[in-house]
Amino acid sequence: MPYNHHEPCPISEMDRSRYENHHSICQFLRDIYNMIEDNGDSQEIKLKLRVCVSMAKSMNKKLQEYKHIKEQESVNAATG
Repeated sequence: MPYNHHEPCPISEMDRSRYENHHSICQFLRDIYNMIEDNGDSQEIKLKLRVCVSMAKSMNKKLQEYKHIKEQESVNAATG
């Protein structure tokens, strides 16, 4: 099953410190991104990490939608 193409998230998203010490996929990827020193090959790795953050955010959004749908179905079943 092919997945939708994801654009890399902005570099500013990778430099956010608001979520430091959070145990989330995105923050873990940000930590890795910021550990990498800038040289020729590292830019490709950093780009892939930015794509991974974009994918993780999309996955989280879809999971929240599914959760909302299931909650609505439960409410409808309880009242119906």
